[in-house]
Amino acid sequence: MDGSVFLVSEKVITLFLVLIAGIIARKFKIIDQSATKKMSAFLLNVTNPLLIITSFQMDFDAEKLKNGLMIVVLSVSIHIFAAIAGFFLYKPVRNGEKRKVFEMGTIFCNCAFLGYPVLRVIFGDELGVFYGAFYAMFFNIFIWTYGVILITRKDKTVGDGVLDVPKSNSEKTKLPISKIFINAGMISSVIGIIIFISGLKLPGVLYDSSKLIGDMTFPLSMIIIGSLISEIKLKDMFLSARNYYYIFIKLIFFPGFVAVTCWLLKLPALLIYMGGIMTALPSAANVAIFAETYDADSKAGAIDVGLSTLLSIGTIPLAIYFLDSILKVKI
Repeated sequence: MDGSVFLVSEKVITLFLVLIAGIIARKFKIIDQSATKKMSAFLLNVTNPLLIITSFQMDFDAEKLKNGLMIVVLSVSIHIFAAIAGFFLYKPVRNGEKRKVFEMGTIFCNCAFLGYPVLRVIFGDELGVFYGAFYAMFFNIFIWTYGVILITRKDKTVGDGVLDVPKSNSEKTKLPISKIFINAGMISSVIGIIIFISGLKLPGVLYDSSKLIGDMTFPLSMIIIGSLISEIKLKDMFLSARNYYYIFIKLIFFPGFVAVTCWLLKLPALLIYMGGIMTALPSAANVAIFAETYDADSKAGAIDVGLSTLLSIGTIPLAIYFLDSILKVKI
């Protein structure tokens, strides 16, 4: 990438305009909640896996594989650090239900819905998704383990603080073991890596059709997010100081801290860039979905996803500028 903040800004704004189309479609009842859920399932189980698989259709390169494995280690480090840091950073939040949603929103970025389009701009069509798939591998494992434990944690608001209420043996959360490793994102990543290492190539027609479907991921993801945002009242989203504390931690403090830490550790430029960009992404849509599924504060989850997505239009280019101009990181 040439480091142009304007190029990234242009692409992010393009995605934002597609998001606006999703808001309009939901407001005018062209799509509804049921249609949004079905589109999400189609994206997660069809278009996104095909996008990942086709991104691995390149000649084997040991250096690229090495980079991918380093990104996996980076992803593990960032997710675990975010889980620990989030627990302490949100101590001031007195509402226990909102507190754990804030923690989850900080840990899990939108590496699929918005991450792949942004990485595609930075690293190129194939390489961007290639690197993104490696980063998302641990995301898929961690969200179905720690993510489930976190969102089902019994927090109680008492006075000025939040107390964790231990669960009895009969209330222990059962982890969805089948979803930890057997999910579309993980399976497609493994298939893609096997194809990349073995040198196998999809037949021309099959590759073209798969890539065509996979490329639907980008506009479809923005329409889905737009549909989710359309249901949130503006006053609930913008008139709470607590929400802005979350946004500061999620989109400014945490990405900056990760980028500077990677830079001080003298990690390769690729890892500094991946760390800074992936943590600058908004909260994953899964945060709202998990909150709804596990009877947590689904409204807070939707607000976290919606507000962080809207404001990331400005903070993602800011992250690029910080990496390029302040830290002088070039890839």
